Amino acid sequence: MNDAEKIQRVCEYINLHLDEPLNLTVLCQQVYVSKYHFHRLFAAYTGVTLMDFVQMGRMKRASYQLAFKPEMNILDIALQAGFDSHEAFGRAFKRRFQQTPSGFRKQANWPFWHEQLRATLPKQEIKMKVEIIHRNVEPIAYLRHIGSPKKVLDSATQFIAWRKATGLSPIQSSKTYGIPYSDPDQTPEDAFQFDIAGSVTQAVPENEFGVKNAELPAGRYAVIHHEGSHDTMNDSIYQLFRMVA
Repeated sequence: MNDAEKIQRVCEYINLHLDEPLNLTVLCQQVYVSKYHFHRLFAAYTGVTLMDFVQMGRMKRASYQLAFKPEMNILDIALQAGFDSHEAFGRAFKRRFQQTPSGFRKQANWPFWHEQLRATLPKQEIKMKVEIIHRNVEPIAYLRHIGSPKKVLDSATQFIAWRKATGLSPIQSSKTYGIPYSDPDQTPEDAFQFDIAGSVTQAVPENEFGVKNAELPAGRYAVIHHEGSHDTMNDSIYQLFRMVA
């Protein structure tokens, strides 16, 4: 296992075990290296310390809970993030994102949020199995996001609000789709389009949320399964395009 693979393994371990104690000793045991050496190696590869990466993972999850799970109270979110009080969590959250947890819940500043969660993950060789399947036509409801990719989560919040208000595409039983129309890294921000969609069993009436009806067409689809953090999902997507191009 080379150094990049060691970093990748530890990053994946962190993302899968955010609810467990994640001290330097535990993490170094995953790749059998000394604490001193790996601490320096991790910072050199990612640009952040090992424990800051742990906190970033917990803060990222807490942010999603604040934005998309209004039924969770802030104290429960704080405890899941490893803090022993609402106040300690609030101070740490504001120090990182310049918003209080309650302020973020009301109106998240997603572009700034993205900037505060930067870490460079090492590239890895991706071994994937591509499955070709045939799909029947599927009716969906969608909300189109146009603009900066960093604001897609604002549109996702709006789509989730529509789901909860109408019950026409239940999160628990409906499929969810993200449909990009171009590579966000190669598209001017004001031209980027991304549909947030969910399967439905009946037509969606005109509504104040801007959610509309569409269909996913029948045909042959290439399918891959991505395992691991969303932060490395682009690597899997680009690998797929290289294979089928």
